[in-house]
Amino acid sequence: MHPDRRHDTATFALAASTLAAFTLICLSGPAHCQTSADLTLVSEYAGRGIALDTSPALQLRVEHETAAGWYAGAFASPVRLEGRAQGQLIAYGGRAQRITSTLSWDAGITRSTFLRDGRWNYHEFYAGLASQRGSARLFYSPAYYGEGRSLYLDLSGAWPLSDSVRLTAHAGLLHPMGGYEGTVDGVGNSGDARIALVADIGDCTVQAGVQTRWRSYLSELPRARGFTASLSLHF
Repeated sequence: MHPDRRHDTATFALAASTLAAFTLICLSGPAHCQTSADLTLVSEYAGRGIALDTSPALQLRVEHETAAGWYAGAFASPVRLEGRAQGQLIAYGGRAQRITSTLSWDAGITRSTFLRDGRWNYHEFYAGLASQRGSARLFYSPAYYGEGRSLYLDLSGAWPLSDSVRLTAHAGLLHPMGGYEGTVDGVGNSGDARIALVADIGDCTVQAGVQTRWRSYLSELPRARGFTASLSLHF
């Protein structure tokens, strides 16, 4: 059975309209609030060691923060799942507050929607701590990529090498908690790691690095390439 292209077009148009409306609302907000946006070109759209699109992709993120620490955002990107091109829209929101001058906590929820195949849709709840040099976040999903329950630990850090260049590192560990239907190699944990050089040049950020993954918790999706690069324009 061929997919209904009219439904795909309508869904994508609705998602694009939602993102545009969100941007306009943010830009018209009170002066003490802050709105930011990033337009990013990536060599490959990869997350947690899996490739969501092996071709270069143009992505948009818009985020709005209030003086009280509340924030909300939206992210849009093309993806290719099981050979099928489509769009992904992620909406998220939460709150961050300082504990000390160098330590803060953060908690919220994300919702990831795939515009042509709702089987992959999922949401995650997260909470964590962040300092000037690093952060730790724990994510819980009741149905990760439409499959079983999972916990994901995200550890990230950054070390300045100069005023505009820094070294970043990330390590992640995913723990399946049951409910998967043959998408996990065994029932063990899986993980990913990345290290990159990041340079800020005016309103742009350039980064290049290497990444790896061990064990495949989503065997249908390809492994991310070892090299990763991106160029971001900040608004």
